[in-house]
This record gives sequence, structure tokens and C-alpha cells, in this order.
Amino acid sequence: MTRKTTLSIRLDDDLKQRWQALCLRQGSTPSDGLRQVIVRLLNGPTTDTPPTPSAHEQPDTSRRRLELRLTETEYARIEALASEQGMSANRWVIHLIRANLSGEPQFAMMELRTLGESNSRLLAIGRNLNQIARHMNAGRALETAITADRIDILTRHIKAHTARVADIMRANIDRWRLE
Repeated sequence: MTRKTTLSIRLDDDLKQRWQALCLRQGSTPSDGLRQVIVRLLNGPTTDTPPTPSAHEQPDTSRRRLELRLTETEYARIEALASEQGMSANRWVIHLIRANLSGEPQFAMMELRTLGESNSRLLAIGRNLNQIARHMNAGRALETAITADRIDILTRHIKAHTARVADIMRANIDRWRLE
């Protein structure tokens, strides 16, 4: 017989109630439902349609405890996946549940730092472009020649960068998708 271990996660009241209601509608317990979710994720993606995202919810700081019983193999796999993504097993399971309930990205700290840095760089580019536009509109000469070609190159660079960020966000959503 396979030895099972416990994985505990904290959920806010609303999230726990929604999860319990979903499990009840599907005729399973919350632990069995989450175990099925984890097994489906570990078995890889299918071609089913993704969940419909819900309206963005207001943050709820209250938490409730939910206890799960997993096999040693399931728990080890979750720990390995969580470690690869730089988070704890509990945090990984919470992200998994939230991503599937909300259909929204669940970023790890490294991803958030990268996206924050990206936004900072794009804002700096925007400020520089505004300064250039003000100089040009005022009829002032610029030290370096600003040509339409140089602006087109910058525009292509920004579009490529934003497309890459969009790909990262899409990959994040796909990482948590269970179907």
C-alpha cells in the first residue's frame, strides 16, 4: 500500500466555499477533487478548452486551512515542480487552485521582478520619447539626428518586447491549466 502524506494549504473563505461547492456538484470531496486536479496537471495538458476567467475579485486577507492527503509519489512530484519554479509545495498548490478558479496568471516572485523590470524599461523609453517630441515640437535642434528609420527601429523593438512579455504571461497561464 502506498503511504500518503498530508499537504496543507490556506484558502480564504470565499475560495474554500467555491471549491467545496464545485466538488459537491461533481460528487467528490475537496481532497479528492484537488487530488484529481493535481493528477490531471501532472499527466500533462490536453486539448480541452480552458476555464472561463471570472471577474477580478477583491483581495481577501482571511485564510482557511484545507488538508489534503497525497501519495508519496504525488507529493514528491509537486515538491519537484514547486522547487523548479522557486516556490514551496504549498504555494505551488495555492497557485494551481487560484489559476484554475480565476483563469488569471499566478506569477512567482522571479517572474514578477522580471515583469516589473520590463515595465520600468518601457516607461523610461516612453519618457525619452516624450522629451524628444517636446524638443521637436518646440523647433529645437537635437544633438543627434532623429530619423523616421530610427523611430521605426525603436517601435519594432518595443513591439517585439511586448510580444515576448505576452508570451511569458500566456505560458504562465498554460502552466497552471489542467485540461
